[in-house]
Order: sequence, then C-alpha cells, then structure tokens
Amino acid sequence: MQSKYLETFLAVARTLNFGQAARELNYSQSTVSEHVRLVELELGVRLFERLGRKIFLTSSGERLVRLGARLLQAEEEVRQAFCGKETLEGMIRLGASESLCAFWLPPLLKEYRALYPQVQLYLKVGHCSDFGQWLQQNLVDVAFGFQDESGQPQLRQETLFQGKTVLVAEPRHSLAKLPVVETQQLAGQTFIFSEGHSGYPAEMKELLAQAKVPVTTFWEFESLEAIKQCVKNGLGLSLLPEIVVAEELKRGTLVRLPWDSSRISVVAQMVWHREKWLSPPLAALEKLVKGSLTSLS
Repeated sequence: MQSKYLETFLAVARTLNFGQAARELNYSQSTVSEHVRLVELELGVRLFERLGRKIFLTSSGERLVRLGARLLQAEEEVRQAFCGKETLEGMIRLGASESLCAFWLPPLLKEYRALYPQVQLYLKVGHCSDFGQWLQQNLVDVAFGFQDESGQPQLRQETLFQGKTVLVAEPRHSLAKLPVVETQQLAGQTFIFSEGHSGYPAEMKELLAQAKVPVTTFWEFESLEAIKQCVKNGLGLSLLPEIVVAEELKRGTLVRLPWDSSRISVVAQMVWHREKWLSPPLAALEKLVKGSLTSLS
C-alpha cells in the first residue's frame, strides 16, 4: 500500500468530507476517491458508508485509522533518523476548546507560523470531553482544553495557566443590584452553559445540586457567542472563564454578579498521547508553548 493512499484515507477519516480532504491535500476530489477505493480494494473491506450526504467510518475504517496512523508515524521516524537533518515541514493537527481558540491560542499560533511558515496548522474546535478520544484515535496530535486528563494513564498533560470564573448577567438583572449574592439566592434562575459533561459547567451544576438550589432550567449551546448574547438579552445567567467575558465586562454589556466564584476555577491544559512521536514541528510547538509559560511565570 502506498503511503500517499493511506495519507489520503486518514485525511478523509479526519474530516469525513472528500471535498475538504481534497483541498487539504491539494488533490482533485476524484483523486481522493480513487485513493480510498484502492485502499479498500487492497484490504478487501469497506472503510466508509454514506447516509444521505454524510459519510461515516465503518468499524474497519476506525481500525485502519489507528493502525494507519502508527504506520505513517513509524515511516516518518525512519525518514527523520536517516535523512541527516530535521526540516520543519508537514502538518500539525490541534484540538482546542472554543474558549482557548478564541482568547489564548491565536497569538501563540501567529508566532509559530512566523517561525515555521512551512508547517501547516489544522485546528479542530470541540468539547474538552472529546479530546481524550481524539488523541487516542490520532485525530489530533495535541489538544488544548480545560479538562483534567491526569486520570487517563495513556495521556500526559502540561498545565498552561489557572484562571478565574465569573457569574455574569445582563446589567438590569435583579441580582446585580445586591451587594452580595448567596448561592441560595440563585434558586429559580435559568443557567446557560456550554455543552459538555465536564469542567466548570459540571462543577457549577454539582455545586447547585449539593446546595439543594432548584433552578428553572439549564440551556446548553455549542457557541460561546450564543451564550453571551442570550445572557445580554436577559435569558439567564452563565458561569464563564473570566478571559471569555473580559471585554463585555469592560464595556458594561455584561456584569459580574457578586457571587463567590472562587470555588470554581479553570485550569488550561496541553494534552498529548504518551505514545505520540514528537515530530520536529510538534516538538517545536511544545518548546514554544513551554517558553511562553516560562515568560509568564
């Protein structure tokens, strides 16, 4: 099996879109389809199934994602070991939470691109609870999120920073007029959170449950901007990382409620799979991130 066919398959498996994979690889869509067909023909299995306009990996396809990624990684290690030099070319696939993608990663990625313009950066935004699975399936090379993965021995993590959370509301909210908001006074409120079953939204729900504070309902959105717009329009309260709402608090379009949010903090993590080979571009990214942390300390 030719490596380029396997690379094409992995691109389609990652994007679940033949057209997007073709654009990433600079192939025609017909070439991508032909590469996948040849892999299926050689292995004698179906790798994808189509339902309507969407494609999904079959169980054989999911297995090839794991095995194929290892094969290409081993091939790259051999090439780097004997080529006499390590050139910073290739692609890095990053997973990131929306919060970090919008408010922390951009300056870092800008600096990386300036240093290593030949390295392509692919960014996949998702929920922190997905990152462990993405890393195990080799869908991303490294992930940036708020979830503590120390309980998964196959993953290693580097703490980036610890931040505060704030409970926010629209300026005319009745609780904004109080000098102090006690947890019991949150009874009957609507809370708007990001989707997911871990991290600070889960901690807030657990805190309310332990305090036996009934709420009207929980709304969940994928978009941070949608959450902020709903809060601005008086549809509920939200607990968010301070970095996410710093501008809104400064402009006065949202207000910080005088509730003690110090019990719930956010800890940003950079997470890797322990068996992941650090290619030269990936090792350079790790070095840059750690250097930025040193400069902040």
